[in-house]
Amino acid sequence: MARGVPKQKAIPGIKQVIVVASGKGGVGKSTTAVNLALGLAAYEARVGLLDADVHGPSIPRMMNLKGNPALTDSNLMIPLVNYGINCMSMGFLVEETAPIVWRGLMVMSAIEKLLRQVEWGQLDY
Repeated sequence: MARGVPKQKAIPGIKQVIVVASGKGGVGKSTTAVNLALGLAAYEARVGLLDADVHGPSIPRMMNLKGNPALTDSNLMIPLVNYGINCMSMGFLVEETAPIVWRGLMVMSAIEKLLRQVEWGQLDY
């Protein structure tokens, strides 16, 4: 079994990736990510925002977005857009009040789908 850092896979159409993360909840990760995305967009950068919080997605509320993403002919999800920012979140795919139990591999699979099975388009960030 190989050890070490996993190999990076580029995301087609995205030049740079900025990650906002913390090992603790309630420290303002979503608020920081939204403000960073809005700030970059204010400078005319093309920005996408992925909410990888599968336990309590808050980006739909913070970005004032509701609904389900449409699908392309190639079965990729089309991000919802507000303030000029492409957004994708588990909050678009499940009911807000639906109880969901996630296990390790299910979480990784969901995040992989939100990242790679989305038609992000050409983005700077």
